[in-house]
Amino acid sequence: MDAAEADPSGRLSAIVFPAQIDTVEEELLRESAALARAKNRPFTIHIAQAVVEVREIIRRHNKTPVQWAAEIGLLSPSTVFGHCIFVDEHPSIGWHTKSDIGLLAEHGVAVAHCPTPFARYGEHLKDFGHYRAAGVRMGMGTDCAPHNIIEEMRLAIILARNASRDLAAADTSMVFHAATVGGADALHRPDLGRLVEGAAADLVLVDCAHPMMMPTRDPLRSLVHHAAERAVRRVMVAGETIFQDGRCLKLDVAEAAGILMESQQRAMHNAAKHDYLGRHGDVIAPLTLGWRA
Repeated sequence: MDAAEADPSGRLSAIVFPAQIDTVEEELLRESAALARAKNRPFTIHIAQAVVEVREIIRRHNKTPVQWAAEIGLLSPSTVFGHCIFVDEHPSIGWHTKSDIGLLAEHGVAVAHCPTPFARYGEHLKDFGHYRAAGVRMGMGTDCAPHNIIEEMRLAIILARNASRDLAAADTSMVFHAATVGGADALHRPDLGRLVEGAAADLVLVDCAHPMMMPTRDPLRSLVHHAAERAVRRVMVAGETIFQDGRCLKLDVAEAAGILMESQQRAMHNAAKHDYLGRHGDVIAPLTLGWRA
């Protein structure tokens, strides 16, 4: 972490990250939180991300993961909880308390909300607006491919409205705040996520004349709900252009795609060695149309 923060680019920062609440021993969790406080670094962990995890923590401690994390001192304004979907009042849990979201708000914990991976499996946070109304600090992430933060914003809105059957459960401004200022604040980075004097010159320039942005009465809504990355013309990081007119300037996309193909082939070949049932990759992830080109 010290080496990352000393990198001359100035773009690397560290975060203390024991993987997840159900697979790390209590002593290491406590030590990790203490290290984060001592070094003034953010602390993060995957928590309340799976029903089996919540039930296991309840079996061990007779309380939910969030409640147990509070008991052992993991909750603070420097804490970012990854996912935190299956809180005590989530219908997939059925626990008798309704205190998890209040604990998050009371201790100033931020939640990194990543809608896509859970929506793929038929679950979602219930709901974004409820967390916000309770005072929970919300940020946005992508977690898995495709890494498209604009698509995540749109999905967060749709899922929140579906979960609550309420149009006001989430709106464009809520999720845009989470994806920009909310995430930056969760990481204690006032120089990111906003356009103000002294902040990094991180800019996304959108073509408002793009057909998917029209009409331009509400450009932000058009971007999130319709155009997404199709209307993005230029991206700058710390004042340096890294993407322009559909082309990455700092990445050989063809080379990266080749590496990705090789990695997938290796993973498919080795799948049986790691799968608990010894299944081949084509069995675990069968082809959509049942044939190989």
